[in-house]
Amino acid sequence: MVFLDGTVVTVALPQIQKDFNASVSGLQWLIDIYILFLSVPILVAGSLSDRYGRRKLFNIGLIGFTLASVACGAATDLTVLVAARVFQGISGAIMLPGCLAILNASFPAERRGRVVGTWSAFTPLTTAIGPLLGGWLVDNVSWRAAFYINLPLGLLTLYLSHRFVPESKSEKIPESQDWLGAVLITIGLGSLIFGLIEGPRRGWAAPSVPISLVASLVFLIAFGVVETKTEHPMIPLQLFKHRLFTGITLITFILYFAMSGVFFFLPLNLQQIQNFSATNTGAAFMPIIILLFLLSRWSGHYADKYGPRSLMIIGPVVIAIGFFLYIIPGVKANYWLTFLPATILYGIGLGITVAPLTSVALGAVPTHLSGLASGLSNAAARIASMLAVAMLGALMVLQFSASLEDRTQSLPLSNQDRLFLQEEKLKLGGATAPPELAPEVQAQVQAVIDEAFVEAFRWMMAACALLALVSAGVSVATITNEITHHEDGHQAPPHFEILG
Repeated sequence: MVFLDGTVVTVALPQIQKDFNASVSGLQWLIDIYILFLSVPILVAGSLSDRYGRRKLFNIGLIGFTLASVACGAATDLTVLVAARVFQGISGAIMLPGCLAILNASFPAERRGRVVGTWSAFTPLTTAIGPLLGGWLVDNVSWRAAFYINLPLGLLTLYLSHRFVPESKSEKIPESQDWLGAVLITIGLGSLIFGLIEGPRRGWAAPSVPISLVASLVFLIAFGVVETKTEHPMIPLQLFKHRLFTGITLITFILYFAMSGVFFFLPLNLQQIQNFSATNTGAAFMPIIILLFLLSRWSGHYADKYGPRSLMIIGPVVIAIGFFLYIIPGVKANYWLTFLPATILYGIGLGITVAPLTSVALGAVPTHLSGLASGLSNAAARIASMLAVAMLGALMVLQFSASLEDRTQSLPLSNQDRLFLQEEKLKLGGATAPPELAPEVQAQVQAVIDEAFVEAFRWMMAACALLALVSAGVSVATITNEITHHEDGHQAPPHFEILG
């Protein structure tokens, strides 16, 4: 449900933008506020699930997520929708660490890679249904129905959890939690995304923007200081002294940053520039999901048998090639010859990478800390996604604005028309031409808007491709095939032990 919701909302973004007359900053908030409140509490929730019961915390989060989804569907304006997304994020953070932690506590080390691969494969099945069903609902019912589908899913999952999932916990986890650290990093990251999202809309010189960016730096530094002094930090900084832990965290962050940029901009391109319906946009993601399903179990087994190093180098390189191919399509491009080959390579690279990436992150920690490990891994991915939407969105607006201004110089537009376009540029591909223009000039302006979006989109895809290559380089430098899987027992130390 947590993964599904991000995908469904992405498909619904153009319709939400149209219904609420929202700028791209409104859409960024819709994505980022959810990720912020999913990312930070997950670090505390991982330890809580280890200490008080993984199934118990999972079910609490599940109930909250289901109710918050209903509130999203009933939202009367964008502000209410964003507020409901906050509660969705918090509930997802409580629920999500239990998923992998339950598997990690229930299976021996020699089977864990294959089990994680199976989990990685079956999760996209729900995600596969999501874009298609969500897109169909957006086209034929409403984007609100894309949130309401979580109600039956939540009730079914709650039944399955009570019926089949065993409870597990560890008394080794301390009861005290790093609440001060959680508050500091939440405010720090929240201030950062506020500055990045609101900068293009309010102007980078508006007082609130630089103040928020400076405040972000102050709170994040304070968070780092607190983590070095508190007895039970939410992010044990000493872990980053170990090359393997640092490497796997950095790879996760960079790769998910790149992928999130693509997932945010690609649906906007398909629906606003290529004139895809929401249903067809959901279908366009199917090759990624099918290939992830087909390859994840194999890659998990391969990593168990031969080690993860080669997969974690090859996978990001294949992803990067797919991203570079997204540069090719222009306005009204042929999907089968342009977008589809890029999407297939993206799916192959993702299927090669995800299972070993997750297996390495979990295999480097003692089983009794698996909830914390899962939380750290997920937090790195989610924070990367949040920053990608904010940072790449700001860069996209800057590039789109410059291109639009340059391309409209030669058009017969009045100062009032140009001021209208200055406001519309914040909608990116959803921008419209001034309504009072002659039909032929309106068509020219709309064509220029499409071309400006494609140019900016190409720059973003190139940046994401380069980042994927950087993550492959980090794999070369830090990942080895000698990954130690820890078991609870007399010799398991009460802390992370990373060998590499």
